[in-house]
Amino acid sequence: MPIRPLERVRNIGIIAHIDAGKTTTTERFLYYAGLIHKIGEVHRGEASMDFLEEERERGITISAAATSFLWDEHQINLIDTPGHVDFTAEVERSVRVLDGAVVVFSGVEGVEPQSETVWHQADRYRVPRLAFINKMDRVGADHERVLSEIGRDLAANAAFINLPHGTEDRLDGVIDLLTMRWLVFDPQTRGRELEAREIPRDSLPAARAARETLVEKVAEQVEGIADKFLADEPVSERELRPAIREATLSGRLVPVLCGAALKDLGIRPILDAVCAYLPAPLDRPAARGVHPDTGEPELREPELRAPFSALVCKVVATPNTDVHWLRVYSGRLSPDERAFNPRTKTRLRLRRLVRILADRTEPVESADTGDIVAATGLKDVVTGDTLCDPQHPVTFEQIQFPETVVSVAVEARTAADRDKLLEVVARLVREDPTLRYHVNEETGELSFSGMGELHLQVLQHRMERDFRVKARFGRPRVSYRETISAAARGEGIFDKKLGEISVFARAAVLVEPRPREAGDRTLAPVDVELAGAGTLLAAQMRREAVEVLRSACEAGGSFGYPVIDVKVRLESLELADAPDPLVPLGAALSLAVRHAFQEGSTTLLEPIMRFEVRVPEDHLGAAVKDLGARRAEIRDTRLTGQMALVRGFVPLAEMFGYSTDLRSLTRGRGTFTLEPFDYRAVPEGGQGPRLY
Repeated sequence: MPIRPLERVRNIGIIAHIDAGKTTTTERFLYYAGLIHKIGEVHRGEASMDFLEEERERGITISAAATSFLWDEHQINLIDTPGHVDFTAEVERSVRVLDGAVVVFSGVEGVEPQSETVWHQADRYRVPRLAFINKMDRVGADHERVLSEIGRDLAANAAFINLPHGTEDRLDGVIDLLTMRWLVFDPQTRGRELEAREIPRDSLPAARAARETLVEKVAEQVEGIADKFLADEPVSERELRPAIREATLSGRLVPVLCGAALKDLGIRPILDAVCAYLPAPLDRPAARGVHPDTGEPELREPELRAPFSALVCKVVATPNTDVHWLRVYSGRLSPDERAFNPRTKTRLRLRRLVRILADRTEPVESADTGDIVAATGLKDVVTGDTLCDPQHPVTFEQIQFPETVVSVAVEARTAADRDKLLEVVARLVREDPTLRYHVNEETGELSFSGMGELHLQVLQHRMERDFRVKARFGRPRVSYRETISAAARGEGIFDKKLGEISVFARAAVLVEPRPREAGDRTLAPVDVELAGAGTLLAAQMRREAVEVLRSACEAGGSFGYPVIDVKVRLESLELADAPDPLVPLGAALSLAVRHAFQEGSTTLLEPIMRFEVRVPEDHLGAAVKDLGARRAEIRDTRLTGQMALVRGFVPLAEMFGYSTDLRSLTRGRGTFTLEPFDYRAVPEGGQGPRLY
């Protein structure tokens, strides 16, 4: 693939709720661009971007897949992300390195729970986006309602740039509001070719009203258009197009397109809009980081002349080696040059660089500014690591991932398999930051924690299929947490004689609650402060002290679950000279934290899920009654067509067997989704830890 000027590069992602049509849309992109010669349908297990065996069997995207193609003299680097909440980490790390996004909504279901999650992920990283309302050929599709939900539920200033022509089975094209033409897509080329016709007379009033609304919304954001709008002067396509781009890049406008991917209607305009309105790497702000030694702010401008810098956004574990995805923010790196990893303080040679094309790759000569490429054979490199020029070190902000909510016990089938099991587990954890494992020091039991039951099922199948490791998996369990309700102090003393040498350390810590906003589910919910003697430690020992204090919280409190939402302050420290002072230091700190938890006692927390239940209107009462019995907190009930929509929050522990119960209540017509939201105290007299 020829290298394009940086202003003609687009790094975009396709994000949405599950079953909105992301991968179906992506398949059309690749077909129109000539990258594939036959469109593979998701429901048949043929999609080229869903190439994992597990994805083809289940008909869903599990792992983010990347590819690159050319469209209208632009190079588009695209990442197709999962829509299922169990794989939200794939979306998080993809959005972190994207310049723009296409958010897909179902024209029937509209804004769904995972739609909100991915939208807010894009908000967090200030990613400009387009919206595509898909499935406009389906019964009950309503693009106006979906636009209203985007504005109301996502607080987005959204405006149509095209409209569907016809609805449901009469859908036959879209009306372009910039050119005011009716676009009819050729069925012989699966929508690759189109014909621009005059807008039918009966559709003109709606088209003119929508264009007027578009111009008004752009005028509110762009001064030049505002002057013409207030003067009641016509705004041409030539004036409107750059104004829409300006408002979109600044995040003040979301252009909305309509169509039906499965019927090949309205897909080509999305590609045109990606090139016209979404940013090139040059349009994005300089990447912000810090100097790894001094902590001083560092900027990396998106220029080839700048020092090399890249973020490792994904690690793919294969039976032979790990493949690392890199987003290059500045500079250029060739395979014969070395990159520096500030976290491990090591230099690495990226011996083989490739461009990712779904399930295959093609070699590239260098990793350049704006590229998303992959490297193989890197040691001790994990998701979130920064690779940079050794002479100009920088560390970018780590990618944050949500807490796990479900765990399962895992046992090797034979003693010989145990070492291989642990080796494979370590590799899979490097690949998936939301997968965690713990070995009980007393019993030797190995347990996994993940984002949901499906997440853990996929893990089990990958271990068996890809790595040939057979293990027994127990029943899934809710992953509880603990917190402390009032400040408590603890002291730890380590005083032992090792051989002829006496080693001594005494530490005192204060553990107190840390205020937290609802929905804050980061993986490091423990604040550590070194005060007094702690600040006098050498840099390596300070890092060790912080790690030990966090690990002590991870080891659990009164109930044996990880402790979160606390602040640990080292108040005093005595440390005698020793050949290896890290040993007494770590022991004293761990004992001090454990003592503080015993003094202050801890409160058991349970994961709270945000839910959405869709049922036929005549089954709403039964569904609400059943949710009430599950301690659900219902926040919203509304009607959408002939279906009722119920949203709220519910403890995960109460949703055991809900799928079967809901089918029984609604004669198989009800559906639901769950996604992690928060942790709250288990009510007095409530259920404690239990299995699914």
